[in-house]
Amino acid sequence: MGWRDSDWGVSSEADHVERYREALDAWNRRDLVWILEQAAPDLEFHTAQLFPGIESRYDGREGMVEFWTTFIEEPWALFRLEVASLDAAGPDRVLALLTFHGTERDSGEEVATPYAHLATFRGDEVVRIDAFADWDEARRAAGLAT
Repeated sequence: MGWRDSDWGVSSEADHVERYREALDAWNRRDLVWILEQAAPDLEFHTAQLFPGIESRYDGREGMVEFWTTFIEEPWALFRLEVASLDAAGPDRVLALLTFHGTERDSGEEVATPYAHLATFRGDEVVRIDAFADWDEARRAAGLAT
């Protein structure tokens, strides 16, 4: 039987990528409880401010609940993050290139726009998410620009 870093409480890049894939699946299930259980208590969520009324930053689990309530639950009848790619960006970060898909609750208008997360881990917990409206900007921030 081989030992992995995760058997010793040390997460590998592959572990972080898989863990963030699970987190994005939870976003798509609208499973806020699961997301909060995986996030560090001192989580920082720096948004892309894609839509009006979104703050530039939400702090802690309480901040994530506020973001979720005002941006995910209230305005969107349907919501989905389509994963285009998910890559390690060093030992403790994961870059997710996404497309945000949503159907507005009030108007029924469908929206699709490029979106990205650069997630930073501390151990197994996500401690920071930087969101981007531009994939190239996200790649540069992750040090993965081509």
